Amino acid sequence: MVFTIRFVALQLLAAFFAVQIMGLAVGSVFIAAGIQTVEDPADVGNALQLLFGILVTTGILLVVLYFYKGSALLRILEAVMMFTASSLFFSLFLPEIPTLLLAAGLLAVRFLYEPFRPFLLMFATMVVGGLLGASLDVLPVLLFVVLISAYDFAAVFLTKHMVFLAERMQERKTSLTVNFHHKKQQVMLGSGDFVVPLVLSVSLFHQYGLFIAVFAAVGATLGLASLLVLMERRKGYYPGLPPIVFGELLLTAIGFGIKMALKF
Repeated sequence: MVFTIRFVALQLLAAFFAVQIMGLAVGSVFIAAGIQTVEDPADVGNALQLLFGILVTTGILLVVLYFYKGSALLRILEAVMMFTASSLFFSLFLPEIPTLLLAAGLLAVRFLYEPFRPFLLMFATMVVGGLLGASLDVLPVLLFVVLISAYDFAAVFLTKHMVFLAERMQERKTSLTVNFHHKKQQVMLGSGDFVVPLVLSVSLFHQYGLFIAVFAAVGATLGLASLLVLMERRKGYYPGLPPIVFGELLLTAIGFGIKMALKF
């Protein structure tokens, strides 16, 4: 994530919090429909499989960006993700043909009207985060968010391959990031930084209810806000997940404490 000035940071914070709250609603739909992506939601091995999948995907992207100089393939990958997420969500309410037509229509708007892109991407993160959160119990999710946060830290500060990814995808004018611009001001946050905290808050909602889930969402937002305050003084690329996840875990613990104290 790169940051330049406070005005666009406030836009990002508002968008991030909106995704976390609306993503809870999306997750509740998957929970109500009984849709899951794994056989055993309590298996901690799911966390390792999910992390492994992310590492493999990142490795493939690194190879593609190193050897492939165009942008068409990357745009296709982005379109496939958006179309799949939209189709999955609308299929819960509509027959197959209307679902495909609506998803295709949204994708067409995205390519015909560029300002619509971040909104469709954020909607896709709600679907992905909501589905994963509805599919996994809290324990494997906790393991996953801690591991992926550690990886995010290493990928930005140690190996720096995430910086390489971000810069190369910006050069091709395509990336899986949500960007906000205002004159010379710019801020962007990777789609994974939206998805990961949402997975935890939806899982918490599934097992412990809305009160804890909202505390988690607020904590994630405060974690992002603390990072943006720091980055206003020291600009550059920073890992978003460590402070986001830390804030989410901290507020989740506080929420449990309040719930126990009030006995509800």
